[in-house]
Amino acid sequence: MSSFTSLSVGVSGLKANQHAINTTAHNLANVDTEGFVRQQPIFADTSYIELGRSSLYIYQKGIGTDLAAVRHIRDTLLDKAYRVENGRMEFYQAQKNAIDEIEEAFGELEGVAFQKYLTNFNEAVQEIVKDPASQVTRSELVQKAFSFLSRANAIYKNLETYQNTLNTEVENKVNRINELGDLIHELNMKISKAEAGDVENANDFRDQRDNALDELSSMVSIRYTEDPLSHIVTVKVEGVSFVTESNVHHMGTKMLDTDKDSVLLTPVWPYLKDNPVYNLKAPVSTKNNNDIGSLHATLLARGNCTANYTDIPDSDDYMGGAESPVYKRLLNNARQEAASELDRANYPTDAAYAAAVEAAAQNKLTVAGINAADYTGGKDSAAYKRDLKTYQEEIEPSSIKTVMAELDQMVNAMVESMNDVLCPNITADELDQKAGAGTPLIGMTYVDASGVTRVITKDTKFFDVEKAGYGCALNQGKPSMAELFVRDDADRYSEITVNGETFYVYNDFNKFGNESLYTLGNLSVNPDLLHDFTLLPLSTKDGGEDRARAEALGDAWDSASLKLTPSHNTQKKFIDYYTEFTGQMSNAGKMYNNMIDYQENLTTGINEGRQRITGVSSDEELTNLIKFQAAYNACSRYINVVDEMLEHLVTRL
Repeated sequence: MSSFTSLSVGVSGLKANQHAINTTAHNLANVDTEGFVRQQPIFADTSYIELGRSSLYIYQKGIGTDLAAVRHIRDTLLDKAYRVENGRMEFYQAQKNAIDEIEEAFGELEGVAFQKYLTNFNEAVQEIVKDPASQVTRSELVQKAFSFLSRANAIYKNLETYQNTLNTEVENKVNRINELGDLIHELNMKISKAEAGDVENANDFRDQRDNALDELSSMVSIRYTEDPLSHIVTVKVEGVSFVTESNVHHMGTKMLDTDKDSVLLTPVWPYLKDNPVYNLKAPVSTKNNNDIGSLHATLLARGNCTANYTDIPDSDDYMGGAESPVYKRLLNNARQEAASELDRANYPTDAAYAAAVEAAAQNKLTVAGINAADYTGGKDSAAYKRDLKTYQEEIEPSSIKTVMAELDQMVNAMVESMNDVLCPNITADELDQKAGAGTPLIGMTYVDASGVTRVITKDTKFFDVEKAGYGCALNQGKPSMAELFVRDDADRYSEITVNGETFYVYNDFNKFGNESLYTLGNLSVNPDLLHDFTLLPLSTKDGGEDRARAEALGDAWDSASLKLTPSHNTQKKFIDYYTEFTGQMSNAGKMYNNMIDYQENLTTGINEGRQRITGVSSDEELTNLIKFQAAYNACSRYINVVDEMLEHLVTRL
């Protein structure tokens, strides 16, 4: 009986080493497979036969060996550290990619830089100052304005397009996150089934699951745990259950709800009543541990809608309460809404209609929580603090929205200042004071370009005929209302008749009744001037050069005072503003590069530590292969010896 036991000992060694050879061959076959983790055979004694006992010892004889397990060589602490730091690196990489796209749009890295167009336009203005009567300088001004604005509009459009590209990227990332969740859940089931009896380890399935966790951690912040009994990994994404023991809670997308009719998407949790995945208003920092994952970074860089100059609050515009520029603009919009809702025919007089419109407008502001008292005190005003907070939460975190707003701020200031020189305005209050005892304009009604009956207020602007300029050649002798830059769907003035007298009222709204601003995407150079630059009002009534107006155009550049952001205290001229603007982009790019370099070094170091543990060394595996092959051969020879011995005993008997 003991001889047959000896034979089984050899067979157990043969089988164990055969499994070890197969495991080593599997390692070698996957030496270049990304994400593969080396496997290590672990031998153990099977059982023992007790031969006897003494007061000191138990006399036993082993009956063989067995492959107890094929160990999956990983360091879970290194895995978790890698996934956190890799997610942080991907966050800053996504932010840097956005800055690179922006710089490419401006041509500051290669190609013709936008600054060249700005400089050329400035030079054309300065030439007009020197010689306003020259047909060459007038033509050059119109052409350079066209080139400048075309490039500015193209950049703004490219930024909008890039926003849409990032929006598609957000959708793709959400889809991929859900695919990874489904894959992890599927692998959970396979691993749990394979390892249920503690007979074998589903190491290849574990490799696939770990690779999925690696990829998932690059897009979102994750936390995960493995149940020691079921071997199922449960995953939380951004603190919310994603992969559970029984299913996957898919992430979804929902259209953003903004006041600018945005078509952009935001990630939500459908199973939590569409609760947003991210609080995009929360300050981002490593301390808050929310600078992890490319999805979050993509959302921040993209922003929630387009932006323009009105998104940058200027404390100077929050002075004077009801007379502050910001409050006046809000009140004007409320009056337009009220006028479009009220029928003039229902009121006996203009005064009654005006009172009704004003009351309705004030009520709209009150309902919206807008009070004139909040617009007093500049930086200390409640309205400025509220708008500044909105800027810090919705504009500043988005590199695209920040650039959009800052570029538009420069273009708007440039366009409005030059248009106001060429086509001067006067308020109804000033006109009434000039009229003396005549019928006052204030309180009268007129029909605007959109067909809405509006009330003339003291701040309603009109074309100032007395200060107007004139064209030259065939256009001489009649005040010119040819502005250099025009808005889409909105003429600068509409002709109205009040008490038999003709006036030209400034249009705040386009023909569709929407507020019309001199903002990128809504601007072009006056096509009349492109066709006939002699319309440019730089001449006097008698045909002479209007040097005062030309110098005022130059002053519009030299006296420009723009603050890049609310946090900037110094005011800049257009050229200096743009220099500071590009410097801001460059500094952001350098900051992200530094963060990426740091994270890359950290992540690489952690990953190298992982590879030292998990990586397959062909030299080491070949050594193991030789060792196990030699052991296999030894077991084979051992079996042959036992077999010969048994044969000898049987034949002799």
